[in-house]
Amino acid sequence: MSLYSKRSKTFFTLNSNASKKNSDFNNQVLSTTQIGPNIDGNENVTTKQFDSYTRLIKQRQNQANDHDESNWLLSYADMMTILFGFFVLLMSFSKLDVEQFEKARQETTEYFGGEYKIPYEKFKKELTSEIKSQKLDDQVHMQVDEKGVAITFRGALFFDLGSSELKAEAQKLLEKIVPVIRNQNSRFTIMIEGHTDDNPISDSRFPSNWELSAYRASNVLHFFEKSGFNKENLRAIGFGDIQPIVPNRGPNGEPIKENQSQNRRVVIRLVKTQL
Repeated sequence: MSLYSKRSKTFFTLNSNASKKNSDFNNQVLSTTQIGPNIDGNENVTTKQFDSYTRLIKQRQNQANDHDESNWLLSYADMMTILFGFFVLLMSFSKLDVEQFEKARQETTEYFGGEYKIPYEKFKKELTSEIKSQKLDDQVHMQVDEKGVAITFRGALFFDLGSSELKAEAQKLLEKIVPVIRNQNSRFTIMIEGHTDDNPISDSRFPSNWELSAYRASNVLHFFEKSGFNKENLRAIGFGDIQPIVPNRGPNGEPIKENQSQNRRVVIRLVKTQL
């Protein structure tokens, strides 16, 4: 094996005979040029060392030319991260419709064969228990739906005819149910609705049923506020006589006393604001 002098490049060329039949190792000619020091800093380099260097260079060139098909995952991951951030931003500016969300949850559960649990069931049982203990089942009606819980009290239970002052039995009942409602207060906005019958009223304090219904709702609201409820979660609305649950009068315009009694009512509506 030949050795060659320093600071020049080495080149090995293997020439074979034109005749393949007679070719053998002995007929091969090793033509060379001068070579320089090897990578290790030695003055000379052997053909074995040179071959190993060239193989290494070729391997690195091949690696550089190969395209890694998994590179698209990086771009895909970046895109998904940006989209996620975008939708989080949209969500932060949006207001969730709790009622529609609850309906969608019910429909999805039933579609996949699951059992939909009625919301606020425990809350409803606790309130019903307190109402029964006061023997007021026929004076109080409770309704549970996707919006929340609506508790309807007959007007005769809370107020005298034409008055906005809470009766003593009404205050006693509210003292019983307020602790139950307080446990749910952080999840609900409490809306208190005042409703009247269609009998006209006109005096110095209540020029119309609008004022009478609003005063009744406000007095119930003040009771909740005095009981420690955050006023930011309280609302009072007077509907006057525009939302009767049954007709106030018969076909000939005659008043229906029983129906008017039902329409004189206070509704405490707990509207869900959190999931």
